[in-house]
Amino acid sequence: MPVKQPILTPPQGGQTVTSPGGSRVELKVESSQSGGDYGAVLWTVRAGEEPPLHTHSREDELIYVVQGKLIARVGDTRVEVGPGAYAALPRDVPHTIEVVGDQATLLLSFVPGGLERFFVPRDGEQPDPAAFGITFP
Repeated sequence: MPVKQPILTPPQGGQTVTSPGGSRVELKVESSQSGGDYGAVLWTVRAGEEPPLHTHSREDELIYVVQGKLIARVGDTRVEVGPGAYAALPRDVPHTIEVVGDQATLLLSFVPGGLERFFVPRDGEQPDPAAFGITFP
């Protein structure tokens, strides 16, 4: 994943969506900026709005815990993690998170890019998980 050009997104500088429950996702790198090589979002997820166990068929997911605590589930393994924890998840590995407390903030990167638009859809789009290669075991 070579970086071909600088991409600078200031704090609160990317397109942001907020769920009815208060979770927030800010687009940090849109795959069109990276030639499709990667995408990234900053996700503040509130307890109760975590995704169900799922897999990605097209992307590897890189996760850095910025703030808060959560229980990470990867396959059959469950681990409590906090700020500074990092995970590199290859595609086709079932995973999810459970927020411990009120909320956690995660920096998510996707290789190759594209999945960032599931989290931050273009105006008027309703993302279909299947169209993004997401399945729920």
